[in-house]
Amino acid sequence: MRTKLFIAFIFLILFALLSNIVFERLIMRDFDEFMEGTKEDQIYWILASVEGSYKSSAWDHQSLHESLHWGLMLGFESIVEDAAGNNILTSTDVVFNMDSYMLGRMKEFLKLPAGKGDFSWYPLYVEGKEIGKLHLRPLERLGEIPLKEEIFRKRGREFLIISFLIAGGGALLLSVLFTMFLSKPVRRLTIAAEKIAKGEFSIQKLKVHRKYKDEIDKLTETFTYMAEALKKEDLLRKHLTSNITHELRTPLTIIKGNLEAVEDGVMSDPNEVLRTMKSEIQRMISLVEGIEDITRAEASFFKRGDMEEINLSDFVGSVAGGMKKLIEDKGLSLKTSGPSVIVRTYPDKLHIILKNLLTNAFKYTGSGGITIKWDRQNAEGFYISVEDTGKGVGPENITRIFERFYKGDDSGGQGLGLAIVKELTEVIGGKVEVQSAPGKGSRFTVIF
Repeated sequence: MRTKLFIAFIFLILFALLSNIVFERLIMRDFDEFMEGTKEDQIYWILASVEGSYKSSAWDHQSLHESLHWGLMLGFESIVEDAAGNNILTSTDVVFNMDSYMLGRMKEFLKLPAGKGDFSWYPLYVEGKEIGKLHLRPLERLGEIPLKEEIFRKRGREFLIISFLIAGGGALLLSVLFTMFLSKPVRRLTIAAEKIAKGEFSIQKLKVHRKYKDEIDKLTETFTYMAEALKKEDLLRKHLTSNITHELRTPLTIIKGNLEAVEDGVMSDPNEVLRTMKSEIQRMISLVEGIEDITRAEASFFKRGDMEEINLSDFVGSVAGGMKKLIEDKGLSLKTSGPSVIVRTYPDKLHIILKNLLTNAFKYTGSGGITIKWDRQNAEGFYISVEDTGKGVGPENITRIFERFYKGDDSGGQGLGLAIVKELTEVIGGKVEVQSAPGKGSRFTVIF
């Protein structure tokens, strides 16, 4: 990509150079056409003045002398011929008869008396009749006039060169900046994608620090989320496979042992065998149901979804209301406490988190009740806590309760609820805090 960007800017520089060359040619051509048009106008004025000197079928030498003098001042050497080709008057004659003061002033900006180059002739007409010819050629200009023309041409070229250097230098600088700053994140994405393609999910997180994010930044964020999701999915797959193998081995071993005992005649009471097998099969069914629960939760790990604004009071009330009857039927109370605040979050994931916390509190609380609290944590964050009066957790086990399939000594569950809470909370950028003591209950707080 860097090479393509650099080549694109090189073409841009070449295009700027070509544009400047064409522009310079157009300006110089327009200037030359302007000068040529001015020259043609001056020739027309001289022709009109010379033709005006022919009066009553004869030349008025005084008037003709003034016309050629006027031609000299405009920068032309002139020769007037009659219809027979005889010279009537020349600008050289005018110069020799010119006042010394006037001659001195004119020599300051014209090289007199002769011009340079070949003569061009123009027919003279009066009332449709050709009365002769006027021969003209430019005089060499001296002083500031030709110098100014040359300065104009030079300044025009300098301006175009400077503008090209500015445009070309700017384009070259931009090419370097774009090559460095635009291709760098794309190159990082490419390297990370190649590692993922090889099965290396432990890549460095690609961070975006800018406040105003462009498409590359958004792509980087999306890619980072995808890479983390793939990494988590790979870990979950390995853990789940290991846990399922471990959890299924025990009931299957017990069932197999009981069947072998019946075959060998060691156990004579078939009802006891059936009860044992039924208990272990029920254990496997519960395990499968737990796996289904965590599979549904994991499906939401890899779907970021869209953040939505919700009223935290209404949201908590809705989730708590769905479990209120079940909790009260057990003889427990359910209290909610918190203000009406609007927050931005992922409602579907937050629903799973809160429901699992409530289910966990319900399962391990024999008397008393459950209290749900919420409020803002700071300017942008918020928290939800679920507190119960249950059996509590010892300090030695607090770090393990979020492990998959970890169960207490007298637990009847599968050890998946709190694992789901922790993993989902981290997916949406939060954390879980626990305060618990044996016999005094527990308080789980999720902070976003």
